[in-house]
Amino acid sequence: MEFLKQWTLCVCASVICAVIMSLFTPRGGMKTFYRILISFFVFFSFLYPLKNGFAISFDFPDGISFAQEKMYTENPYETTVSEQVKAVLKENNIDGASVMPEISTDFESGEITVKALKIAVPDGYDKEKVRNIVFDSLGLYAEVTGIGD
Repeated sequence: MEFLKQWTLCVCASVICAVIMSLFTPRGGMKTFYRILISFFVFFSFLYPLKNGFAISFDFPDGISFAQEKMYTENPYETTVSEQVKAVLKENNIDGASVMPEISTDFESGEITVKALKIAVPDGYDKEKVRNIVFDSLGLYAEVTGIGD
């Protein structure tokens, strides 16, 4: 019943808008063009509410964009761990490091496990020192490599 009320309200509002628009149409040859546009407007105002009423989907499920795909594949816990490791490294004056955690989550038990933590540091940094900083600060064992390695 609510759908019928909304549909009726939409149609009435569209007809009122169409009447107001028809009052402002120019005279002459353009009048026919504007009447056709107003007719299409009223016609689509009848059909548009039916899109939601009958649950017709105009979306194409195969058309997933890159941003949506990344949203489903990126683990928010990986981002959190990566940001924490980068913050610890920055506090210890280690800049330009790339952090790649591998996280597994078990939603039933509520467990989050860091399976692997790979850190690539620029040349000139002691890899063992970086590994010790991460372990001492966060308790995570990291596999540290050079960016060029």
